[in-house]
Amino acid sequence: MILLTGATGYLGSQIARELIAQRRPFRVLGRDPSRLPFNPAEVGCEVVSGDVRDLSALREAVRGVDAVIHTAALVKIWVPDRRHFWQTNVQGLITLLREAAEAGVRRIVYTSSFIALGPSSDVNAGEGLHHRSPYANDYEETKAQALVWLRSQKGQFPVVTLFPGVIYGPGPNTDANLVGGMIEQYLAGRFPGLVGSGNQRWSFAYNADVVAAHLAALEKGTPGEEYLLAGDNRSLNDFFRLLTDLSGVRHPVLHLPFWMGKLMGEIELTRTKLTGRPPQVTPGVVEIFKHDWVYSGEKAVRELGYHVTPLEEGLTKTLEARHG
Repeated sequence: MILLTGATGYLGSQIARELIAQRRPFRVLGRDPSRLPFNPAEVGCEVVSGDVRDLSALREAVRGVDAVIHTAALVKIWVPDRRHFWQTNVQGLITLLREAAEAGVRRIVYTSSFIALGPSSDVNAGEGLHHRSPYANDYEETKAQALVWLRSQKGQFPVVTLFPGVIYGPGPNTDANLVGGMIEQYLAGRFPGLVGSGNQRWSFAYNADVVAAHLAALEKGTPGEEYLLAGDNRSLNDFFRLLTDLSGVRHPVLHLPFWMGKLMGEIELTRTKLTGRPPQVTPGVVEIFKHDWVYSGEKAVRELGYHVTPLEEGLTKTLEARHG
């Protein structure tokens, strides 16, 4: 039996679909089971209501399982109470690992993020990077802090840590689906523009590849090891050129200076304080766009059989899924 957290999220929902396709028994832990993209009764999936901040729910969820895939995280640019980032992304991980160890779970696959490793301009950069402050936002900071704590445990827990790149591909339009949101905005003619030159590079990881790597990590991953699920390292200009060519939709992509992006972020935060509505952009988001985020997935390819789908192929499949 596998416990999956975050099954209503962008990546977790795709992992759940693959578990169903493989007819593997699994249980989900989620705050709102009605948001699951499948009927648990129809597929034989067990459900525990709650989240990683709920100790009693966690204890119930890990009871009797052999393995855990932990994708749950608070992935937002802003929440009214910033303490929720720590409670979910750091304390939630700590509590889950301790309860899983107490329950005798043999393997835990933990979904970290490229952002926990910090910016990188080296396409050969691998595991072991250390991200140091300053951090751009609370999500980045707490994912980095969770990694620092996990590394400090020196193998006390049977954890395989995965660092997906910038995930894209078919799936729900959640806050974690940043690229999907950019695609939808561009195709609708509502993309506000890029900050900077657009030469900034991202490691675009196709979600089906990332899903397969999570399931492979259950069997092939070495506890205590880290695996970067880097993707196709391409510039944002490359991304939008491909999106234009593959979709046949042509809209100009504005380029805004970083100072203007930061100013817009400050204005958005001021509006949020007055209205309570979440900001569309923050200075922290603009800061993230200033950097390269490129890495190597060679270790995952070698040890997990990880596959890197070229951006051209992945974008084609993503666009086809919109009409499927």
